[in-house]
Amino acid sequence: MGKIGFVSICHEDYIDQNTIHMTDLAVNNLTSKGIALHRYARPAASYTDAMAAGRELAAAGVEGVVIFLGAWMECSVAMALIREIEHLPMCLWGFPMFMDQGALQSTGSYVSYAMFKGSMDRAGYRYKPVLGLPDDGATLDKVASFCRAASCAERLKRTRIGLVGYTSMNIYPGTFDHLFLRVKIGPDVEQMDAYTLINIAEDLSASEIDDAAAYLKKLAIIKEDVTEYSLRKSAGLFTALKKVCAEKSLQAVNVKCQYEFSKEYKMVMCVPLSALAEQGVVSSCEGDMMNTVSMMILNLLTGETVTYGDAINHEGDVIKLSSCGFIPFSLGNPEERVIGNFMPHPGFNGIQCSFVLKPGKVTVMRLVEDRCDYHIIYFTGEGLKTGLRQGYMPALDVKIDGDIDKLTEHYSGQHFAVCYGDRSREIEDFARILGIRAIKM
Repeated sequence: MGKIGFVSICHEDYIDQNTIHMTDLAVNNLTSKGIALHRYARPAASYTDAMAAGRELAAAGVEGVVIFLGAWMECSVAMALIREIEHLPMCLWGFPMFMDQGALQSTGSYVSYAMFKGSMDRAGYRYKPVLGLPDDGATLDKVASFCRAASCAERLKRTRIGLVGYTSMNIYPGTFDHLFLRVKIGPDVEQMDAYTLINIAEDLSASEIDDAAAYLKKLAIIKEDVTEYSLRKSAGLFTALKKVCAEKSLQAVNVKCQYEFSKEYKMVMCVPLSALAEQGVVSSCEGDMMNTVSMMILNLLTGETVTYGDAINHEGDVIKLSSCGFIPFSLGNPEERVIGNFMPHPGFNGIQCSFVLKPGKVTVMRLVEDRCDYHIIYFTGEGLKTGLRQGYMPALDVKIDGDIDKLTEHYSGQHFAVCYGDRSREIEDFARILGIRAIKM
């Protein structure tokens, strides 16, 4: 996460000890939440001050701006700032009266908030409105959530996703409009074919494959019936993926496994992609770009490794999420991380990850491409202790917090991105920044 701009807007007649104290309190408490700030050094009290503040923040490359209403201010001053930074995500933060030495005090911030919020709404700006004291925990959480969502939205514009092949098995919801995704959501997609990856893998030296195979052995227990040939072939594909990501500056990759790798090359991509995820590259398969972008969003919001699963069944309010054989190793319990032969099936060859996700609170989401628009569907729930699906496949049973019937009514594809923790607020803020709907189940 990069820096977020912070500027206090005040009328010069209202700048006093209370104004300065509240501004410093807001900065210090946000910083303690892990938010890196680029603070404009003084209160922007005049039209020229506000323009200078906006230009400084824009030049500094901040990923969003918190406009702190430190005191009463004039709309024209605040608007001078906004016209310089309106291309960035914005949060308007005002605060109410407060107690000081037994008396209720005001800087005029509350009045400014009510006044300028109306101005921003009338002008049609998208922004996060926050009204609360800078030492209030709930208020700080709201502003910190905006900061993470703003960073996500801006970084998504600089994200490159590799797509090897296209959507597997004619999965219609995995198809996407390349240009529309770039302009409306942010990431660019670099498409290549399976031959590119296979050709790199076939040209690797023995020592490169040795190193990759040794890395796989450190990540997981290798079952006895996995041949050295299979392990090395998978290790070669893992190394090829790393090379492609480095050469093309990719932050994420999706590989169409079925049928080119699973049937023709006779090595599924489960293990190479799972290992790549441990290298910090968001990884997925089956060519479903909406799923990959969903995973990228959760990764940028959390700074953590994420995964995905197919919505494969539900019983009551418990939904089973399960991929064919992909799962980042760090998301499973250490003593259970296993690489084994793929479940017997005429259409699949190779080795897979054969362990389950750790229990815990999770957020599950999918970005959906509509006709000329996008929306997000998401839910939270408790990941339960889960067994392997059909004795082989990674899985996680999730007892959802919401309405399972509402979820099934909104299904727009089978793949869902998964991260740990409740990221509802960040998802809502992210959707607001992009101007798309977020529907919580």
